[in-house]
Amino acid sequence: MREERIAEKSAERDEWRRLYDMIGKLLFDHGLEPSPANFELCHRYLSGRDGELNAMIDRAIAKDGGLNEAVTAAISAKLDSGLSTDELSRIATDAQGYLEQMSAILARTGDDARDYGAALESEAAGLAKSASPVVSVETLVELTRQMIDKAQSAEEDLRRTELQMSAMRKDLAAAQHKANSDPLTGLPNRRAFDHHLRSAFETARRNGTPLALAICDIDHFKIFNDTHGHQIGDEVIKFVGSSLGRPANNDIFAARYGGEEFVLVFERTAAADAVTILDKIRAAIAARELKVTHTGQSLGRLSFSGGIATLNIQDSPGSILKRADAALYRAKQDGRNRITAAD
Repeated sequence: MREERIAEKSAERDEWRRLYDMIGKLLFDHGLEPSPANFELCHRYLSGRDGELNAMIDRAIAKDGGLNEAVTAAISAKLDSGLSTDELSRIATDAQGYLEQMSAILARTGDDARDYGAALESEAAGLAKSASPVVSVETLVELTRQMIDKAQSAEEDLRRTELQMSAMRKDLAAAQHKANSDPLTGLPNRRAFDHHLRSAFETARRNGTPLALAICDIDHFKIFNDTHGHQIGDEVIKFVGSSLGRPANNDIFAARYGGEEFVLVFERTAAADAVTILDKIRAAIAARELKVTHTGQSLGRLSFSGGIATLNIQDSPGSILKRADAALYRAKQDGRNRITAAD
């Protein structure tokens, strides 16, 4: 067994070396700077785990005969699910403008009220001395009408500014949803998962409630992807993602972790129950024959493996993730298509 693991580790290192060489060649052949962003883009492209990215790069190469810095930057920006600098700048500028509008409206309203008060005081003083009180009353009525008009105008300006701020809040909510969602599956992404895990971990520690974490990986996905193509591979990832995200339980949080990996956080759920829930999903997927919808072509059967770790007193968010990953590795070693609990 030890010799088999050594051989597998050696083969894995050989695969890494081959991938490194391919990344370097791709960067050099297209004259791309070996920057972290370009390296990540080439890694994602050559690992074949992101069909959308591969299709975009293939189209760019077919159209222009190669890649350049502008094209890779545009592709990275399009695939980035976070807020761009331009978006942040626009939202900040809008917010500042709306606050200045409201401040100006309130300041103008205060000035109008002070002017109205001063005018009333002056007219009231003149009323006592006036030989024609009718004229003074007419003046007071006119001043009051003007103040009412100004107040109504200020109210309309405030209402209009509030509508603009409401639209901005919707933009922010949509941007936040985009920044925390995986564009392929619609599930929360790794950014959202990291935030949720920290929050769930703190809640479990504070309340003394159980917490379980699972990492799932589609079995033999690279072979499947190479055999049937990236587009079918994307559909497979979406199918597994929808199955894992389907349980109607607020205590279960499912996210795409990257590539063909998914993570689930089980709050207030005992370890045995978490294993049972996940194993039912695994069994349902493994029992189903996949077919291409528009052709009926059979794709065979698909499975995934999972590792589950439950919170213990020594854990941190990082350590429970590491233990779940180790359990996933054992599930793969033991034959795949199974759920394994961490020690």
